[in-house]
This record gives sequence, C-alpha cells and structure tokens, in this order.
Amino acid sequence: MTQTYPRESAASMAARLDAGATTPTALLEESLARIAALDGELHAWAHVAADQARAAAAEAEARQKAGRRLGPLDGIPVGVKDNLFVKDMPARWGSTFFRDHVPDRDDIVVERLRTAGAVIVGKTSTPEFALSGRTFSPITGHTRHPMDPSLTPGGSSGGATAAVSSGMIPLAIATDAGGSTRLPASYTGLVGLRPSNGRIPRRWGFPPMAMDFQAIGLIAGTVEDVELLYAVLGGPDPRDPTSQRLPADPPIAANEVFRVGWLNTYGEELVDPSVRAAVEEAARRLAGLNCEVSPVAPPYDLAAIRHIWGIIPAAGVARMASRFPERWATDSSESLRPMAERGRALAIPDLVDAVDRLNAFRADVSAAWGDYDALLMPSAAAPAWPAEDEFPREIDGRPGHPRAMNVFSTWVNAVGYPGLNVPGTPHPDGRPIGVQLVGRYGAEPLLFEIAKRLAG
Repeated sequence: MTQTYPRESAASMAARLDAGATTPTALLEESLARIAALDGELHAWAHVAADQARAAAAEAEARQKAGRRLGPLDGIPVGVKDNLFVKDMPARWGSTFFRDHVPDRDDIVVERLRTAGAVIVGKTSTPEFALSGRTFSPITGHTRHPMDPSLTPGGSSGGATAAVSSGMIPLAIATDAGGSTRLPASYTGLVGLRPSNGRIPRRWGFPPMAMDFQAIGLIAGTVEDVELLYAVLGGPDPRDPTSQRLPADPPIAANEVFRVGWLNTYGEELVDPSVRAAVEEAARRLAGLNCEVSPVAPPYDLAAIRHIWGIIPAAGVARMASRFPERWATDSSESLRPMAERGRALAIPDLVDAVDRLNAFRADVSAAWGDYDALLMPSAAAPAWPAEDEFPREIDGRPGHPRAMNVFSTWVNAVGYPGLNVPGTPHPDGRPIGVQLVGRYGAEPLLFEIAKRLAG
C-alpha cells in the first residue's frame, strides 16, 4: 500500500510564499497533518516539536506579511536527524541510553537553519548510534518505506528519507558516515548529498563513531532543493577548523564539458542487474549531455576500506559500551553487541595501524583518480528490501551479506569526498534505484551541474 502525499519542492513553496499564495503556518499545518496521518505506520519521526514549530512559523509569517522574508528557506518545514543537536528538542541517537537527553544548544547546521528562517518540525528517526543500513531502534521501532511499508527506507537516515519521500516535509538534514544519506535516498527516489569533509561545519554533538567519516547530509526531492540547502548551510566557521581548509566553490559554466568515468561492478561483489543497468543508462545519457564518458576501474581498494571500517567504528562502539557498563548487555541493540566485543578486543596498536592504513588509503585514491572531473557508479548494490531484515537476503541470485550494500559508498567517506545520489532508472518492479556521482574535494557545484543534466 502506497503511503505518500504529492511532493512539493521547497523552491515551489518559497515561490508561493513570495507571491502570498500560502503562509508558513499553512505549510506547517499541512506537514503536521500528513505526519499525523502517516507516521503511525511509517515511524519516520523520533520527536515532533509541534509547539516550537508553530512558534517559528508564526515568526516567519510575520516577516512574510512585512515583506521581509529572510530568503528561500524562510517558513519552509525541515526535519533534523535525531543524532544532531537541536536546542530544547530530544537528541536520543536512536538509543535508550540517551532517552532523556535534551541539548542546551544547537549544532552549527541548526543555527544556520534558524538564521535562514526554516521551520524545524522535529527529529527524524535513526538506528542506534546511526550504525545500521536500515532504520530500526528501540526508540522508534522499524521505520518503513512510504511506497511499500513492508520494505525499509534504509539507514541510518531512513527517518529523513521516509519523511521527505512521503511528502511530510520537503527537506531533511541527515548524516553520512558510510552511505547513510546516499543509500536511503537511493532506496526512496530522492536526492541525497554527502558533502566534502568540512563543507558544512559542525561543532557540538555526540562523539564520533568513526573519526571524520561522518558528514552532515542533505536530503530533498530535487537537485535544486539540495542546492538551496547547500547554499544556506555550507561555508566556513571558525568553530570547525576543517571547514576553513576548503576553497570557495568554483564557478561552473552551464555548457562546460566534463570528463566522467563510470563503473557498475566491483570484481565479484554482489550487484543487482537492475542497478548495473541504471548506471549504464545514466552513462549513456551523459554522453549526449556535454560529457566525455568512459569506463573506469575503481580507484579504491575495497578490501582495504573494509579492514579499516571493521576497526574504527568497533572502537567507537566499545567506547560507548564502556560508558554504560551495567546496561550495555541488556539495553543495546543486538547488532551492536558483537561490534562492541570486537572493539574491546582491539589493542592500541591495532587502532593506530588502522589510522595509518586510512592515511595510505586516502593517498592511494587521490593518486588513482586520474583526470576525471567526476565518477558515476551505483549508490547501493540493490534496491530496498524487507524492513525486518538487516540486509537483503539475496542479490542477483546469490545470498546477501551485511557488507554488500556499501561496496560503492564507504570509500567516499574514508577519503572525505562529496557524493551525490540522484534517481536512476527504477527496478522493473517499481522500486527506486539511485546512481551516485562522486567528485574530488570541493566539487559539489560540478556534481550538481552533472546531476541537473541527468534530471533534465
């Protein structure tokens, strides 16, 4: 059964607000009504802050009436993932360990949303510690796919994608440490950006589970809406030194020719035939859209990144387990317990060796990139699967495994490059499939331009 409303872009909402054809309060009330109608089944929300949102909408409406809208986000409903800090709203990280945690400050991205006049509707669901390819937590249960509630919308930003895909809100702020923005966007037919490390600054929040692998993610229904968010939320801040190392966005000419390398397999790794076909079709289309397109070998060593990923997040989970020694065995998610045990078994030299390997991995990817402006590849190895399963039980006629879906995503986090999921040709049964564009540091404007050519 389809659980969606017609989606309206944030850009369209902003145009109607400018024209006086609607009000921030009307937009919010429609959003709240849709949440009330759908979320009992979809579980996209960990917390809905109706009173706070209504106060923000009233302020935006007063500006609208005075002809003083702050910009395109002023009065637009937005969701924020539950592992990010929003002052006076719960930040539970999908975990009962933080059931009563209410931050007393906003993270930088939330500060910028408020400055732009956005109406923060609430916190979207995430699995515990944002460490799962589906979205299930003891706080919210199973988050479900709006097109088919028997399926998962993915993770760990499944609440964000379910909320946007179903038409509850037009925009969502997420995170991405191993694919957590791009993969759920792929499963739900949305656009999802994992920006370059530091492009969207951050300062306060939960301790990182995987060093600097995680970045703020942006989710919307169109490339233009992600660009809108990016323009407001990106840029340096002295509280995040990493954000001050990136150059300003370069200008991109509309008719500029780009060199795009594409791949849709990695050795004998599992990839659904429909995913391979979607990437090949996208490559064929780009070849006629002012792009020089050619096949390319993967610039990354999958075995190397799997080794690194097997150590660094395990150490992060072990750290959390050490903070709750009396409750960990009974209160943590089942999938996290073996990860914590692996982390506890690590010696300090193991972690230092993983960091050394990570630095070598980054250098190797940079050297192997070649002279391509962007790479085109799958976002996820298969479309959405049953919500009760942690991973697809079968891909291309072979048994699935927990690592199968991240073949094309986690390497991007390891090097800190930007990755953008855009909708591709759907599966024959109608399930959405996304394709991924990856660029070097600071290449977001280039990725947006290529994505708009594909969408056009």
